[in-house]
This record gives sequence, C-alpha cells and structure tokens, in this order.
Amino acid sequence: MNKEIALSEIEAVRAQLLGMVNDRIDSLIAKIKNGEAIDNNTLSAVEIVYPLSIEPALFKGTKPTAVHFDDEKIPVKTWRKAYTLILQQCTDIPEKREALMSLRNKISGRTRIILSDKADGMSRPIEIADDVFVESFFDTEWLVRILTREILDVVRYDYSSISISVVKRKRGDSQYL
Repeated sequence: MNKEIALSEIEAVRAQLLGMVNDRIDSLIAKIKNGEAIDNNTLSAVEIVYPLSIEPALFKGTKPTAVHFDDEKIPVKTWRKAYTLILQQCTDIPEKREALMSLRNKISGRTRIILSDKADGMSRPIEIADDVFVESFFDTEWLVRILTREILDVVRYDYSSISISVVKRKRGDSQYL
C-alpha cells in the first residue's frame, strides 16, 4: 500500500470516529438538557461504533453489541460471536472460502494452530464452514488482531465496510470470550 492511500484511509477513519464521538456527545447533551437522568451506568452503556480496521487494542475493555455489514446490523453478545459472524460472511464468498481452505493448517500461533481442517489441538475451536475451524481462545485485542491481520488480510477480504458497536465492559466481566 502506498503512503498516499494509507494516509487517506487513516484520515477517513479519523473523520468517521470524530463524527461518531460528536454524535454521541450531542445525544448526551440533549438528554441532559431534556432533564433525563445521566448516571455512570448510562455513560458506560453508551454504544460506540468502531470500524473493524482500527487498532485492535482499542477494543480492549469493550463488549460488542452488533456487527455492521454496510447497512445491515446484526446483534451479537460476545466477541466470539462477532468473530464467527465475520468469518462466516467471508466464507460465503466462494474465492475467499477457497483461500481459507488452502490456508488450513498453515496459520499458527505460538502453541496451537489458528486455522485448521479439524478441531483437534485447538483450545476453543469454532467451525465457520464445513472442514474449516478457527481457534477463538484469545483476549479481545488478539481475537480482533488474528481476525483482521492473520486471516482476513491474508485472504484479501475487504472488511473496510464492517463496523462493530461496542459498550464499555463492566467490572467483573470476563475478558475471555
């Protein structure tokens, strides 16, 4: 990717994020002006939509509420469900499914295989298509990092139109999926 394209994409993400932040803040201001009660639970339950292409570390401490594919919004309750849903969308495209099939047993982490034709050797496997299993036992940051950089980027799946609605995770919720 050349510099101009990368910088253009970064600026587009910046504009999108600033727009989302401004919309959320305007909404909170309107609630306060209308006399609606705002407490810490309300503030922590504010749903924010981030593009999947942002730095995975920004998803730490959040809980997904929905995955957005262009204009389609699909509710989810866990990062594992979001991960599964996005990978299943990828496998719905025949050439991407073939690319995933050819990568089985070739993508691995430090101690286990990440993409395989069987669940053996995985801590928490998910079957995303017939004979295609992915490992899902990662914390939020690494789950998103594996999804985007190790799988979707490798099969050249364009996820620029995918966003994820998240809320701040309440204390005590497990960080593992």
